[in-house]
Amino acid sequence: NVKANLKHAREKAEMLDLKNKKIMALIYRAIQSGIANKEGEKLWHLSLVKMKDVIVTQTLAEQIAEKSSLSAGDVHNVIRNLMSTMRMYLLNSYTVKLEGLGSFTMIAQTRGKGAKTAKEVSPNQITYLRCQFTPEYTQPAGSIRTRALIQGVKFASVEQFKNMLIGGLNEGGDEEDKDDNVGGGGSGETPDPAA
Repeated sequence: NVKANLKHAREKAEMLDLKNKKIMALIYRAIQSGIANKEGEKLWHLSLVKMKDVIVTQTLAEQIAEKSSLSAGDVHNVIRNLMSTMRMYLLNSYTVKLEGLGSFTMIAQTRGKGAKTAKEVSPNQITYLRCQFTPEYTQPAGSIRTRALIQGVKFASVEQFKNMLIGGLNEGGDEEDKDDNVGGGGSGETPDPAA
């Protein structure tokens, strides 16, 4: 049962306080397509798993404050001011680039609402307005070009992630959870100490 296993892994992640651990991986699970291919097979695909909690501005501010000489309140204030300043520039037709992160720009689309002449073009045609983020690319000498935010990304299946958490919980010598199966199965028997 993938959902039960994922819930169990999330609970253990909360116990470990992952913000202070160095377990960095995109967690994935296998999902089966509901649509068959030409051969009639329903293939399996990778689906990224999201953690239950969303990281909010205050959490970011606290983490940044730990790495700087500023207080969490100072960092939170800087982040709020960054957002309002970026909004001011974006809504005045500028592109905002944060080095090492990427660029933000406004995009307007007029799907199906084209005008016959240039004089008829107006904001009333806009069907979709959004702020587009484009991650920054980096290209170290002699290597391939990568997006800065995904450079060095690692992947872990739900099973691998659970095993990483179990290992983290057992760092103090507690062997209790090391033999847990991802499916939770097992015989339920206590091992024979004489074996």
